[in-house]
Amino acid sequence: MKTKRGNINIDHRLRPKEVYDLVTSKTLNYKSDPSFYHARDKALLALLYLTAGRISEVLKLRKSQFDSETDKDFIIIRDMKVVKRRKKTLKKHGVPLREVPLPLNGKLAPFTRLVMEYLKLVKDNAMLFPSHKKEREHMSRIRAWQIVNGITGQWCHYFRSQAESHYGRVFKDVIALANFVRVVNVQTLSEYVKTSWEDYRLELSK
Repeated sequence: MKTKRGNINIDHRLRPKEVYDLVTSKTLNYKSDPSFYHARDKALLALLYLTAGRISEVLKLRKSQFDSETDKDFIIIRDMKVVKRRKKTLKKHGVPLREVPLPLNGKLAPFTRLVMEYLKLVKDNAMLFPSHKKEREHMSRIRAWQIVNGITGQWCHYFRSQAESHYGRVFKDVIALANFVRVVNVQTLSEYVKTSWEDYRLELSK
């Protein structure tokens, strides 16, 4: 029986280049259409990192949600569902949605390119990660876990945690980070945001 693993099991925070090397270091063996499935697997791993999303959120994505027209610097994922919410909250407010920018430049751009390469192979409005057994359903979480573990030796939440660490250096504000990755308990992100009074030198001197 697999035990649930979380942040406590991650002893080393990786830079984006290290995560990219991990994502692209290995491919799984496929008997048919290996180039398609290798592109799919890399896109899955890239999206887990880029979105800091839970595996269920990433698996539900469709090609039609990727907007490459609105912003020249980003591909924007529209209406990405946030799945981990209390039942009472869901009943009252419905499923919350995220908007996630995938950078076309900078440290995260190589991950975006992996996603773009796979999007070219996916039909319009199709699910990005469909199930082989049931045409209208997405890949199972178990299968996704097998892919992640088979390529990297890690688990799905590992990439969410590594992404939160990176975005913590970008936002430098725990509330902004929580809003971006859609976490209810802000305290869980406090270890990722490192600031000093010098970051606010200008504001303090006013």
